[in-house]
Amino acid sequence: MRPLFLNETAFGQINRRIEGLRSIKEKATVREGWIKYMRSALGLTLEELAKLLSITKAGVAQAERREVNGEVSISTLKKMAEAMECDFVYAFVPKKELKTLIHDKAFEKAAKTLGIADLHMKLENQKVEGDELERIERLAKKFIEKGDIW
Repeated sequence: MRPLFLNETAFGQINRRIEGLRSIKEKATVREGWIKYMRSALGLTLEELAKLLSITKAGVAQAERREVNGEVSISTLKKMAEAMECDFVYAFVPKKELKTLIHDKAFEKAAKTLGIADLHMKLENQKVEGDELERIERLAKKFIEKGDIW
């Protein structure tokens, strides 16, 4: 595995891009789905959009239902967007700030790893030395440096 922070500049660029997306996350979904939302906004009927796509009216209606149910393919969304002269955009936005997410995952893994090691040591009547939190943080840092947090 490669270290996660080989290039701080690249990491900074990734983080800035993600933070930019975070501000629009709440606006990224619409209840009726984007196909129907944009079709309506553009004043297109089911028939008109179907004609632009060379599919049936039922095919458009099905895509709209599948989108709302989370079952539509990215390919279908791209085709629908293109037919309506829209860009299709999607992204993965971490629920936490990127460095925090990485630290938290490494910390969880370190705590679990040390917990198992400490148990074995206690079972063998060996003393575990050092502050537990400090030991976890040190191991988490090593996991991050190695790129081994999952």
